[in-house]
Amino acid sequence: MITQAKKQNNMNLAILIHNAIHDIANTLTGEGEKDKILQTLNLYISMDINRLSYNNIWTYEIENEIAGLILAYDSNRVKKLDGAILEYLKTKNIFLESFDKECFEDEFYIDTVSVFGKFQGRGIAKELFAFIENKAKEEGFEKVSLLVDFENLKALKLYEKIGFEKNCILEVSKHNYHHMIKML
Repeated sequence: MITQAKKQNNMNLAILIHNAIHDIANTLTGEGEKDKILQTLNLYISMDINRLSYNNIWTYEIENEIAGLILAYDSNRVKKLDGAILEYLKTKNIFLESFDKECFEDEFYIDTVSVFGKFQGRGIAKELFAFIENKAKEEGFEKVSLLVDFENLKALKLYEKIGFEKNCILEVSKHNYHHMIKML
């Protein structure tokens, strides 16, 4: 069952996000140690407004256990969504005006999709994608987008299989990613 994430403390969400975004988590949190990265991701998840907020996360649950998540938002709100994270980083003496560009205007951007290993191979990611595509349509979007690491051939193959096409190459946290879009 797919449901909106709750504001409550749930380290599983932070773990799923970290499993998907790897080095980008270091940039977003200003941390290098896994425990501190997860704590900071969990803090961001509990906030009402930012790109990693529970308000942008939908979870897939099996027997009351979180199996996976999808995190997505209106690309036109990126500047506002990043404000709280950039302010938090200032408290660590990290001063950034913005993060690397991950999406373009008028896209419903899929920031993260992640499924715990023991639940993989059951079609959960496909269901999460179908859910978010419907949500994007409901909100008036004509396309969804995402990034995939050049080296993540398994994910690239899945995304192409469900209708995403390579659009361009973007550099995020010193790694190259394919920006992919799917017209709705």
